[in-house]
Amino acid sequence: MGVLRLLVGAAVVGGLFEYLGLPAGMLLGSALGAALVNQPYRPSMRPTAFPRAMRQTGLIAIGLVSGVMLTVDSLVSTAAIALPVVGAYLALGILNLSLITLLMSRYGLDPATAVLTVTPGGLSEVSALAIDKGAQLGVVLTVHAVRLFALVFLLLPVLLMVLA
Repeated sequence: MGVLRLLVGAAVVGGLFEYLGLPAGMLLGSALGAALVNQPYRPSMRPTAFPRAMRQTGLIAIGLVSGVMLTVDSLVSTAAIALPVVGAYLALGILNLSLITLLMSRYGLDPATAVLTVTPGGLSEVSALAIDKGAQLGVVLTVHAVRLFALVFLLLPVLLMVLA
């Protein structure tokens, strides 16, 4: 019953966000919907853990969708911007190492949680890694969800207005 509740919550909020035309609406809405219905609103209610087989199936679907979009043409077109991308990755790597050190030394996060908290990536990929590495999933997901919501709902509309 708990898994059904999660699926319905994810489908309803994901569908609503998609209908409203929000960027990444299905992904962000389904994450928010599942999180909302998984909260223990009553003392007798316990959060539902998603079964491993279903989680793996979901990750396969995400990998499939991503892989279909990765073509030789997309790799070739990326080669044209390789130098600035490498520079950006190096700068981001230095910043991430600094943040990891701060999170571990000042805030007491374990290495896996600190690394995955600042690791760039999609919410689904980073959460899968957090589960596999035994990181504090709540911390990792919260930071990445806030980052995604800020990018999609704050930064993206401003950039589209300025650049349009």
